[in-house]
Amino acid sequence: MNEAGVASREVWPLSLRLAHWLSAVLVLAALALGVAMVQFVRDPAARFELTQTHKSLGVCILALTVARLARRGFSRAPKAEPLRRWLVLAAKAAHIALYVLLLLMPFSGWLMVTTTPVRVPTVIFGLFALPYPLAPDLTIYRFAHAAHVALAVVLAALIAVHVAAAMVHGLAWRDRTFKRMWLKPTP
Repeated sequence: MNEAGVASREVWPLSLRLAHWLSAVLVLAALALGVAMVQFVRDPAARFELTQTHKSLGVCILALTVARLARRGFSRAPKAEPLRRWLVLAAKAAHIALYVLLLLMPFSGWLMVTTTPVRVPTVIFGLFALPYPLAPDLTIYRFAHAAHVALAVVLAALIAVHVAAAMVHGLAWRDRTFKRMWLKPTP
């Protein structure tokens, strides 16, 4: 038995549950900040600061995603709910897609800032600057920018589906799927 007396095969390990919810907060903040700084902020100084924060969040998301994937390699998934096979496969595909997007988004952002013709330092939370190993290249920059925007739209849509599925599990089907990822599982 693990914390709260819940059998360990019924919930995700605490480290993965914490990482999941921290990822959720960081990703939603990065998406909201990305939209706000591009669509609503016209002051260059304010936009610069928001962009630095957005990039810092992206680096944190990338690091946390890599750590989550490494941790997942040492964990077995909790026993699945008895669902139709196509639902289980759809859930697995959605989770793989989320992880892929959580890796591609920061990489496309990094590719964008490292190939931009305007060489603005990327300083992570004011602590250290990231290197720019690539030369400025407007073609690559434009591709990376388009990819970053498209991936953000896909990620936002997939998050909406993920949240909707969690709500269906918790409110309509009343199974343990949502409870397995909650911070304080119930027996």
